[in-house]
Amino acid sequence: MERIKFGLKLWSTNSNLLKEAKELIKRDLFQYIELMPIPKTEILPFLDQLYDIPYIIHITTEKHGVNIADKNKEEYNLKTIDNCIEWADKLNAKYLILHPSFELIDNAIKFLNKIEDKRVLIENMPKVGLNGESMIGYTPDQIKELIDNKFGLCFDLNHAIKASISLNKDYKQFLKEFLEFNPKMFHISDGKLNNEKDEHLNIGEGDYDIEFLATCVKKSDSKYVTLETPRDLNSFDNDINNLKKLIKLNIFQS
Repeated sequence: MERIKFGLKLWSTNSNLLKEAKELIKRDLFQYIELMPIPKTEILPFLDQLYDIPYIIHITTEKHGVNIADKNKEEYNLKTIDNCIEWADKLNAKYLILHPSFELIDNAIKFLNKIEDKRVLIENMPKVGLNGESMIGYTPDQIKELIDNKFGLCFDLNHAIKASISLNKDYKQFLKEFLEFNPKMFHISDGKLNNEKDEHLNIGEGDYDIEFLATCVKKSDSKYVTLETPRDLNSFDNDINNLKKLIKLNIFQS
């Protein structure tokens, strides 16, 4: 059985952490970096051959103005996504992860018709955004429309649980429905079952059945799991602590 690969979350503003990231990957604690290009930052530090690191690109999100469901932002969305694709090409990234954003799903579907890169994975979302937005891509039916046999799924386990709370559904059964799309990779964190809004808690600080989440990963063909737990932007110490908690679960072992 293929071994699970754990990923570190990194922003392009965190190039100062590359040396430490390389060391963690060299030690085989983590196996890849999920990197988000932030507007007006340079790729050059990440191209340094001293840091031969496997990458997955997370396309810039709503926090920096990207919303593929807003037709008034089409030019900006395309420009920003094209930049992320360029980063992915130069870094030989395996996947590009894209948020479907919020408001009108029809606009998002039309926009996705303009994207031809087969590495793109659509990430499922919670139903309610941090600022009360009406997110899209929070049900299996919506994900089916968005990926449309063209893209893959990045299965954010935490987002799906948050959506199940909003929909008053059993979260374990709800997560199983997403597994039918054979996710290419996963995001994992802990969270509270009495809060429908997105949160990323350390493993063991929330109410989620982490062993069940691990089982979801093991049932899939993919073994890429990015930690989305809290981190000091100047250190990977918390990522290491959360990874240690995860590997204590025998279900995560090969």
